Amino acid sequence: MIDSADENGWEHLTDPVLLHIFSYLDKNELNNVCRTCKNWYRIAQDESLWKELTYRNLGCRYSRHDVSWKSELKRLTYHAPTHLHQTCEGHVDEIYYVCCSNSGKFLATCGADGIVKVWKYGPNTELLHSSQVVDPPSYANYVEFNEAETHLIVNCMMREEGGLQVALAVLAIEKGLAVVAARQSWFPNFRGTWLTNDTFLLADVLAYFFSNDNVKLVGCKFYEEELENPELYERPLLENLTDDNVELWTLLEMVRDEYRPHLVKVIEWSKWNQDSPIERVETSRPGDRVVIIYQQSLEWDIVHRLVFYKVDIDCETPSVTEPIKIIMINSGCLGVNLSADHRYVVYNLRRVCIDGDNSWYEKDVDTMVINLANIGEKPEVFEGNKSLEQSATIFYFFPSISSDFLASGSEQDVAFLWDRHSKHVIATLPHTLPDPKNGVSAVAFHPRDPEVLISVADDCRIRIWMSKNRERQFKQQSDIPDCDYTLQSDV
Repeated sequence: MIDSADENGWEHLTDPVLLHIFSYLDKNELNNVCRTCKNWYRIAQDESLWKELTYRNLGCRYSRHDVSWKSELKRLTYHAPTHLHQTCEGHVDEIYYVCCSNSGKFLATCGADGIVKVWKYGPNTELLHSSQVVDPPSYANYVEFNEAETHLIVNCMMREEGGLQVALAVLAIEKGLAVVAARQSWFPNFRGTWLTNDTFLLADVLAYFFSNDNVKLVGCKFYEEELENPELYERPLLENLTDDNVELWTLLEMVRDEYRPHLVKVIEWSKWNQDSPIERVETSRPGDRVVIIYQQSLEWDIVHRLVFYKVDIDCETPSVTEPIKIIMINSGCLGVNLSADHRYVVYNLRRVCIDGDNSWYEKDVDTMVINLANIGEKPEVFEGNKSLEQSATIFYFFPSISSDFLASGSEQDVAFLWDRHSKHVIATLPHTLPDPKNGVSAVAFHPRDPEVLISVADDCRIRIWMSKNRERQFKQQSDIPDCDYTLQSDV
């Protein structure tokens, strides 16, 4: 027995006893006991303590063998973007989409007000350009930077007296987001994407190219003209729908059967299946790309699918091409995104239910991640997100993926944040939204810094979320002039 008068009685406690006592401490208390003495420091580093703390913090158990559990807990609590850093305002109606430029120096947003905005990212993100591309009730629901960060493409839904028209517009950033080219689209949910810095991808029918009505993926190369009268840059979008400065050619012809092309992404062929154990024997050309399309069936009882096509953007001879990969999914797609390194593609999906003549989408939202570097791997599914109710229609909200985390908008007033290793929801980021408008339309991880997440919602606001670690660094560097805030990640 230890003498109660012995001031050094704690020194006589065995390792198992100290380990048991320390198991009741939280992470801050455990870090404090490390400073007491060398012996306590040694005991407090025991992996079992930090493993249980991680489980307790996350609310689930999982396995990791590549890092220590202490560093794992630090990653989840100190490096996850869960703290609201800044709220930006400027839109006057719901914001539908947000994206980052490749360097991370700029953000772009668009929404129900028909306005496209470009923001300069930093400790205090500021508005750089704003343009009324279409007037309400017309709206813009998708925007994307080209790699050179000189232009944007914007998907515009234009409500006219004759009905709904859809156009992809090219905006020049250095000209204050002036529309410099535009092309009408047949498929409103395709939304388009960049192929090169001056060429975007469009889905069309183009009956004058072929005698049938197959769907064509069309390359649209624009030539930016210098207009003598600057006021011409302010022309209404419909006045830019000409072929005068847009060269068209068909890259791929898809049989127009029971499917219609919806959301699309493109990666370089060199990134496709690069980690597969099966050696690739196909020859590769500089213009080779993989086009990833979600195809929605025209009938409820036909399963939707993801299709992957190989195309050569330099080829001038189109052909009917079979997909190199098809993934059948009995789900409606709510949004798609690529990781910054184009290694992963992520989808939000709601499963289709059919009961006799009745059909609907389930409330549960699955977020599916496909490894494009090893297409043979089984897709990962992340759960926990839910729509407000079962319905016959779906609303779009877009996900985003980083090296460690996965995030998504929702029909609720929160954005969901998952840990990719445990597949567990580690945070629901709150958005106080006015009723009846409620929903987080899109999220985007900063491409150079996975500790930064941007979200946009129906309350017309842009929210920038950061980790505790990144906020601390920004405060330390706020007095440093000309600091490059896009290269701060230490993950």
